[in-house]
Amino acid sequence: MTTRSQKKSNSTSSNLSVSQKRIENSWILLIKESLFENSSFSIITLPHPAHGNLSKYCLDNVHNKMFEVVTFNEPYRSWFIGDFVKSDGSILMVTPINPLFLVLPRLKEQCVNRAVPLNDLLSEKGFDKIVDYVKNMENIGDLKGPAEMKAYKYNEEKTLNWLKERIHKVANVLKEKNIHVTSGAISSTFVSSNLNNDSIDEEFYLKYAHGIISDYLQEDLVEKLEKRFNFKPEIIETVGKKRKSEADLNNSNKKAKNESMCEDFIDVKAGVQLNGSSETKKKPTAKEKARQKAAREQKQFSS
Repeated sequence: MTTRSQKKSNSTSSNLSVSQKRIENSWILLIKESLFENSSFSIITLPHPAHGNLSKYCLDNVHNKMFEVVTFNEPYRSWFIGDFVKSDGSILMVTPINPLFLVLPRLKEQCVNRAVPLNDLLSEKGFDKIVDYVKNMENIGDLKGPAEMKAYKYNEEKTLNWLKERIHKVANVLKEKNIHVTSGAISSTFVSSNLNNDSIDEEFYLKYAHGIISDYLQEDLVEKLEKRFNFKPEIIETVGKKRKSEADLNNSNKKAKNESMCEDFIDVKAGVQLNGSSETKKKPTAKEKARQKAAREQKQFSS
């Protein structure tokens, strides 16, 4: 027989369980209020321009702008939400992105030797939703035929010049915001620096900006773009070809730690199986190995 107090207790625990599940299944998203209140705001999935893996993008039909959903995640991070703990400590951020970066891989692939209308180039599911967001195609291609057809042919020289201009703009922002660019681990966290920017070679900012833009480009364009700047070897070594975040470093440390723990566990397990105790099996010395080898040879000879 269940008493009223027991029923009340069961009901309370059930409500807590439901609330906990809701918290675990929720997202932590940083977004502008004006964008969040936009009734025409939608999220689509498209291949990432650099590696082709599926990524999330947001479309703002009111302001005709496109945004990328970026995930920032580090190990051993959680969120405290009310009276509950969300074990996934990642955070999603909505940042602006130029749609030309998404169009560029398709233009490179399909429009080297011919011109293709933009509507046909972006006719696949998902891409058809960003046609109206793509502006200034002349920055990466040549317009062929009637203007109303919007048929473009890929122009590598234009593309490299446009990307070079973007890198200079990003470098100027890094310098204005006083961002670290001379030490990989610190610079990737975008911590403001107390150093005088006038004393830092501008090429450091250009190299770091090149790394940011390269995250949205295929490898061949990254290499050609790097040749355009002809960075000094010492700058390439200092800034690095790939910027590593603290999360990457922590993940590598975590992996090494886990591998070490696995090895220890295997040794202990072997000790338990062989000795019947939790003591690990001692490694034989050189003399013991020699004796064992001699014993095996003597046994074979006897046989």
